[in-house]
Amino acid sequence: MNTQNVNVKTATKESSKRWGSDPKARLACVIAEQQSYLAELCGIKDIQMVEHEEAEEVCNILCAMSKNVWYEGVLDWMREKPLLSFHVVQPWLQAKAYAARLYGETGQEAWAYADKSLKDCMIFERAMLAE
Repeated sequence: MNTQNVNVKTATKESSKRWGSDPKARLACVIAEQQSYLAELCGIKDIQMVEHEEAEEVCNILCAMSKNVWYEGVLDWMREKPLLSFHVVQPWLQAKAYAARLYGETGQEAWAYADKSLKDCMIFERAMLAE
């Protein structure tokens, strides 16, 4: 994910289209999606894929999970450190262990890439709010 191309206003509109505008319903949908991504991550190993396709799929899932943490998992940006929804973040953190255990170095590299992307997005968001 290229964080220079992320438009916060567009991201918010896109997630509104996906999950509606009711905050509780949206959060429930995001949590369900995170759990679904986690199950999908674990299931890739059972599908016969070429190694580079498997690596790409693992990375795509981890990046999608990190986007959910950034777009929908932050409950309060105004604190010193953003307040995150435990239930959105928990599957993301579990994915780290699964990625490493199931996919070895490839999984660790995919996690590191998605994690850096998430951290960069969080830093960017905080900088935008500070202006």
